[in-house]
Amino acid sequence: MSSEHEAASRILSFPVEVLHLVFELLSLTELRALSLVNKELRTQVEPFLYANIQWLWQEAPSPPPITQLLRTISCRPHLAAYITNVYLDGMRIRGRNIAGSLYTIPISNSELTEYTAFVQGTGVPYSDRWIRELHQGTIDALLALLVAQLSNLRSLYLGPIFTRESRFVGMVLNSALCRPKMYRLPTFQHLRDVSFHRVVGDDGTKPNLTPRDRSKNTANVLPLFYLPNVQSMSVTVENPDEFTWPAAHLPDPSKLTSLDLTAVREAYLGNLLLVTPNLKTLRWAWYYDYGVEDDFVSPIVDLDGVAAALSHVRSTLTDLTITADAPIGGNEQFYPAVKMEGSLHALVDFDELKRLQIPLAFLVGFVEDTTKRLQDVVPRNIEFLTITDELGLQNDGGEYNTEWPIYEWTDSAVLTLLRTWLRDWRSCTPHLRGISILFDYIETNSGEWPPELRHQVMELGAQAGVSLDLVEWKREW
Repeated sequence: MSSEHEAASRILSFPVEVLHLVFELLSLTELRALSLVNKELRTQVEPFLYANIQWLWQEAPSPPPITQLLRTISCRPHLAAYITNVYLDGMRIRGRNIAGSLYTIPISNSELTEYTAFVQGTGVPYSDRWIRELHQGTIDALLALLVAQLSNLRSLYLGPIFTRESRFVGMVLNSALCRPKMYRLPTFQHLRDVSFHRVVGDDGTKPNLTPRDRSKNTANVLPLFYLPNVQSMSVTVENPDEFTWPAAHLPDPSKLTSLDLTAVREAYLGNLLLVTPNLKTLRWAWYYDYGVEDDFVSPIVDLDGVAAALSHVRSTLTDLTITADAPIGGNEQFYPAVKMEGSLHALVDFDELKRLQIPLAFLVGFVEDTTKRLQDVVPRNIEFLTITDELGLQNDGGEYNTEWPIYEWTDSAVLTLLRTWLRDWRSCTPHLRGISILFDYIETNSGEWPPELRHQVMELGAQAGVSLDLVEWKREW
């Protein structure tokens, strides 16, 4: 017996529980080397070797090895059950945009025969279309084929390069989650953590599309809310002409406690929050795309609508982050104008809310009015508040500039707001522990928060007995 086989035999003499503790510490390279020693060791190592699939698609001509993995699990189907975590991300070039069309991957006839048999075996009504896309080697069809075999998946992350075209992934999720007894697909009962991100705005490839021509991803991501045991979800939900859940019944993600939403506007935000009865953490990215204005996507922030949507989770929400972005679109030179309507005064009664991050404009509007009071908007049981200057560059020359007020809040006026609040903060927000002011670092060169005002901020915090910080942040251009 060779020394390698003797060593392998000694390793295999240890209890399985001990071996698993050791395997968890090994790198992918080390696991791969062990799997090549002999069949017995390979059997023990493979669950760890295939547990985590992570691909970063960094170079346009070099798509990830999805066909190699599909080829392997086609030959040895039991390996698919070992895959528990899938993380796929990659190219994010030209700022928000991903240039060019996605590459296709050539597939051999023998592989296509196996893939065709699997797709037909699922019984889905769109199998012919799915097979045609597989013949063309599209990433979406191949990714759908992979997902359709992952019965023990626990975590799924799909970055924008993989969700730019997601029709077949969405249809597989719809079939599996909204009609679970009709087709031979996984039920994804173990899936706890899911991220499904997409670039919003003009992707640079079809600049002449009208809003109704654009392919929206809503139908592809809404099935995720039907995951039976999902706990954390981060999704881009684009605004459809009409909001419709993909099943005859509403989803009931009762275990969902953390939700990150991008792109969906206030008109539909309530539809999503209505079905999340136990939500504790919410991050919502308000977004206005200058190129796709329609009945539901406009430059007007409906604060009353926001408050009404958030009211669905008022009794459970402890951590809320609201960000806002309305970037320069097309060949425009100025940021689009944005208008605030209504108020968020209802937030005062969100008694469970302990942490809040929100743009100043959402609290007090664009017009500098120091008679407004932060304590009339901030939740009474707040512990940590972060105020940002997002939307501070709007209305500087846009289409509605003659009708809508520009962003007027200066740093000294913000300090006045804080001073008014902190003068008697214990009576209105008795649990307050810290306040952070996030401001764009670029503005520091033009006099924002000069040293004397920064000193006054520190003094105010010290006098009030509350941690008060100024934090520079870098805007994503």
